[in-house]
Amino acid sequence: MKQAVIFAGAPVQPELQPPVPQADLYLCADAGVRLAQALGIVPDRIMGDFDSLGSVPAGENVEAFSPEKDDTDILLAAKYALSAGCSRLIFYGALGGRLDHMVANLQMLRFLADRNAQGILVDHAHWITLQRGGTASYPRREGMYFSLFAMTERCEDVTLEGVAYPLCHGVFSNAFPLGVSNEILAKTAKVTVGKGDLLVMYAKD
Repeated sequence: MKQAVIFAGAPVQPELQPPVPQADLYLCADAGVRLAQALGIVPDRIMGDFDSLGSVPAGENVEAFSPEKDDTDILLAAKYALSAGCSRLIFYGALGGRLDHMVANLQMLRFLADRNAQGILVDHAHWITLQRGGTASYPRREGMYFSLFAMTERCEDVTLEGVAYPLCHGVFSNAFPLGVSNEILAKTAKVTVGKGDLLVMYAKD
């Protein structure tokens, strides 16, 4: 599985970010180049309309786009990673900042799942991904809540094991936050989804 790390431009403190993993591809979306530089990462490609950065960086690995486009800069980078054969995409600097962009980034997780890829959004206080059906295990992370939200109208036949509030063959709705602020008690939690897209979120205060 090829892995990409993508840096976006949300206002985050570089020193608080989780360690950047090894990846096959490092990409920057617009002002995400500042975060990459602060974390000591040399990007393979820098993309975007650069309205946030204020100017187009120099270099052969830079691709500039018009601000009048349908894709966000981070989605442009995600599409590039997919075209390069990456199926696991980890995003830094994609949470915080403007709420509309953060919601767009959460929606992007479904875009990636439609293309058989996993997206993960991380910062100092969150780890977020999408589970599309099936069974997955999630490790206990000290001091973090474990929340689950329906991204489709319904998530059916949901079973939660190893958590403070277990569930057996339940239903999640996108109209009621049933899964907020659970906690993993075992070494790992086991989440099974019969049908639907479930947003999986670790969060801490």
